[in-house]
Amino acid sequence: MLFKSSRPTYAIILVALSSLWMCAMFLPLLYSVVFPNNDLRGIVYALEERGAAPAKAADIVKETLATAGPLRRAVQVGYYSGVTATVRISGSQASNRKQASYLAWFQKRSKPLLLVITRDEGGGSTAFYISEGKISGMVRSYSLPTLLFGVSLFLMRRRSPNNLLRD
Repeated sequence: MLFKSSRPTYAIILVALSSLWMCAMFLPLLYSVVFPNNDLRGIVYALEERGAAPAKAADIVKETLATAGPLRRAVQVGYYSGVTATVRISGSQASNRKQASYLAWFQKRSKPLLLVITRDEGGGSTAFYISEGKISGMVRSYSLPTLLFGVSLFLMRRRSPNNLLRD
């Protein structure tokens, strides 16, 4: 063998796989914080009453403000961006979805909530949606890769039992 490691092979593979999973979960969030989507950010500013909402989102922002009051604080905790293509005999159609999740505190609500803002674009039209997500789902989706990464690092620190006898 060219490279002989004192670490168990399964631990090395587990670290590699869990690192990929961590990147898949956290890199889109990091990207959206560094390069925010102007439409989604504009809706958050409008909910905070610091600016005007995009024209197509004005009604849903007014409805949200009437229901929950102004947004006091928002911390971005998730981001999704995806493109879907539908191919039919009559022609193909592509749709683009961007979705940002925020841990949000509203004036009329006593507890924080998971605010999900979605922008769907397809067929020449754009639609915005504001909904409440489940915080437990967000915690579960981030805790599993983080826990697996921690366990894999712990296993990586351990030496193989066969190599302990040689030392």
